[in-house]
Amino acid sequence: MISTPTLGDHQNEDMTAAKGWKPKLDTAPLYLQVVRHIEGKINNGDYPVGSLLPTEKEMAETLGVSRQTIRQAIGMLRNQGRLSARKGVGTRVEAGFNPARARFIAQSRSELFEIAAETEFVISFKEEISAQGRLAVELGCRPGRKFLHMAGIRYPTNRSKPFSWNEIYVDARLSAAVKDLDIARSAIFHYIEQYTGEKIQEIEQDIKPMALNEEIAARLDAKVGDLALVVTRRYYGSGRRLLEYAFQVLPAERFTYTTTLRAEN
Repeated sequence: MISTPTLGDHQNEDMTAAKGWKPKLDTAPLYLQVVRHIEGKINNGDYPVGSLLPTEKEMAETLGVSRQTIRQAIGMLRNQGRLSARKGVGTRVEAGFNPARARFIAQSRSELFEIAAETEFVISFKEEISAQGRLAVELGCRPGRKFLHMAGIRYPTNRSKPFSWNEIYVDARLSAAVKDLDIARSAIFHYIEQYTGEKIQEIEQDIKPMALNEEIAARLDAKVGDLALVVTRRYYGSGRRLLEYAFQVLPAERFTYTTTLRAEN
């Protein structure tokens, strides 16, 4: 089960204090949006590799956020290897970060936003279906329940090799939220939340290995038999109503699964 993050960082902070900077997703934690802002300035050369970032205090004042928010953002970028810090020196931009390899299986709701923001889901197939037999069992719903079935490839924003093959089933009563999408640049559940005004209450995630079959290997520009992981997610609203069921197939060599373990207090 994946818990919903606390969004308290949004309160009482002027998020548009820095010219040209504003949050892209109202429901994404503020520190993640600061991460994207810093990454953008690194990518466009404002913060060159080897240079030092402004101090936490300076960045907090420039962006109009708390120092704790800046600290969280810098901490995440340090964990990814994009920044390093030395006491008495400062926070330095590092060269050892490869965005094409830094793909994560989400361990939190906010990380799902991260992945969606760094990729594009190109939808090649849409159809309203009635769940029957094995599919109804997999979805955990009564036979005959209707869903909008969408499928396609999720690409990195530079449209290099496919990142994953994705299939999504959205409750047909909510299909208006996504039926006109051809390219999704946000998490599908975000569109559902915007449409309904209701937050997803719970996300169940299952991960299992597989060998790519001929059909999916061709779609992902991979070899038949290559190892991959299938990540299945079920998104529930209030009353544990299934609003979305999704699975993605990720070729093993195109992502990294990172877990951080910390000592208990």
